[in-house]
Order: sequence, then structure tokens, then C-alpha cells
Amino acid sequence: MKAYNLKFGFLGIVLTTLTISLAKGQDGPEKEKLDTIRKDKDLNITIGIKDQPNTSKYPRIFGGVTLTRIDWGFSRIMDDGKFTLSEENDFLAYKKASNFGFDVLQFGLRVSDNFKTYLSAGFEWNYLRLKENILLEENTQSLSYKVVDPNEVNYTKNVLTSTYLRMPISFEWRSDKNRHGDRMKVAFGAMTGVLLKGTQRLKSRENGKQKFRDNYNLATFQYGPFVRVGYDDFGIFAKYYVNDVFENSPAQKGLNNFTFGLTLGF
Repeated sequence: MKAYNLKFGFLGIVLTTLTISLAKGQDGPEKEKLDTIRKDKDLNITIGIKDQPNTSKYPRIFGGVTLTRIDWGFSRIMDDGKFTLSEENDFLAYKKASNFGFDVLQFGLRVSDNFKTYLSAGFEWNYLRLKENILLEENTQSLSYKVVDPNEVNYTKNVLTSTYLRMPISFEWRSDKNRHGDRMKVAFGAMTGVLLKGTQRLKSRENGKQKFRDNYNLATFQYGPFVRVGYDDFGIFAKYYVNDVFENSPAQKGLNNFTFGLTLGF
């Protein structure tokens, strides 16, 4: 009886060992597959032909509706290459200036696993929080303003906003994947845009919230170089618009917009 029990006990150990080994063998490829899928996920949302990280033949096209390259950062107005405004432009002195934008459409060509080029379209906003108690005048030949007596109306908020349809053309290089499935990325190109509207938002105790719409002689077209550098889905960007911020305004000639900040979904 003792030998009988020992025999079946040893048989049970062998069967258990084989079961565990088979389970591990089946789980290995599946786990590796799941890990690969997890590594290939990113923060980009695309409806259309996606730029998939697969091993298909190159070159290949991609494109469609997307939500990516979300830029959020700061703006600095440059006056003839300087960050200090001249006396005649001092009325545009600002507390803070910011830039926000993103892409909603894209179409491109992936040449290899490391390089692609694409044309995209999206929206961009520039916010200039003015220090001075001024009201920009509407429907004028050149940029004009009037100083408002703070004893009559004192603006606690005075923001000039420009809204552009942006259309950048980009050239992007990315490194090979590291052991975590992440990549280093560098993109550069030309950022162009068409003015959609200009807005001045005001807030005061006397008049409450006010909003006025006009082009305020803002540049109809904006254009300039940009660069993005990132890792995985995050990065930093810098853009310099070579066009004047305001058009048909000789006194504001030489004012340019320089922006920099963070990029999400890169």
C-alpha cells in the first residue's frame, strides 16, 4: 500500500509539472503579443488610413481625421529682433502671451520606418493679455487704439485673440524603438495659417464682460519655420513667424511672433 501511494504521488508530481510547462508555453506568445500591442498604443486619435507601426512595404500613404500635435505654450512679441517693445509699440505691452493649437486633418507619405512627410490642417490661437487700459478701434486702415480713462472704465481683463486656420507641412524623423517600444522624434517644416477672426475681450466693474470682433489689422496670412523634438508622445516645440503680426500698419512693421512650449500627441 505504501509503494502504491508513492507511485501515484510521483505520477501526480510529473503531471502537474507538465501542465505548468504547457501553460507557460501557451502564455508566452500571447503575453508577448499583448505587450507588443500595448507598446504600439499612442495618444493620437485618427479616423482614416493610420500610420501604423507595422512591417508593410514602403513607401505608403496615411491620412484622415485626427486629433494630434496639441501645442500649448508661451508667445513673445519681437520688435525688430528684440523682446523689448519700442516706445511707439508700448501700448501693446502685455502681462502674458500664450499660444494654443492642434491638428484635425492630415495626409502624408511614410518613406521608411524612420522617416515621413505630411501636410496637416488645424487651428491655432494667440492670446495677448494687454497691460494698458486701451480699446482697439474697429474698421480702421491701420492699427489704432484709444486710451480709456481708468476712472471711467478700468479694465481688469484686456485680451487680444487671433484665431488662425493653420496648415503646416512637416518632415519627421524617428529613431528605432528602444526596449520599451518608445522612440525619439524630431520634426521640422513650415507653419502657415489664414486668419479666421480677431477678438478683443474686456472685463470691467463698470461694463462687465465685453467682446468685440474685428480683424484689428492682424496679418491675413502667417508663415514661418517650426521645430518639434520629443520622446514617445510628448515633446517641445518652437515656432517663429516671419510675417509682421499686424499688416497695413507701418508703425508696427517688424513685430513678429515667437512661440514655444509643450506638444502632446507627437
